[in-house]
Amino acid sequence: MKNKFYTVEPNNIQVTKEEFYEFIKNYPRKLARDVTGICDPPYVSYNDFELANRWPCSVVAATYLYDNEPDGYYYEPEEQRIYRIMKNYQEVFESKTGYKEGD
Repeated sequence: MKNKFYTVEPNNIQVTKEEFYEFIKNYPRKLARDVTGICDPPYVSYNDFELANRWPCSVVAATYLYDNEPDGYYYEPEEQRIYRIMKNYQEVFESKTGYKEGD
């Protein structure tokens, strides 16, 4: 998906829970956490608004708000949970076009 914000296609990959939180912890810029309840379980994205000032182009990591209790409505076993990161975030950042939503 090419867009107005950058020219390199993001490479979003699925990772383990540990790799996901390590990515967020070590990300080089400030991330804004966003939770949306339009799906079950609610979707959580981590956004780099220096990369793009518009969601979803700003998303560099995402998962869902899973329940940890097996009786919980949003429970999924760990091996079925989804954790995604933008593997090539630096390359995408370096391809920024300078476009800003609202300009």
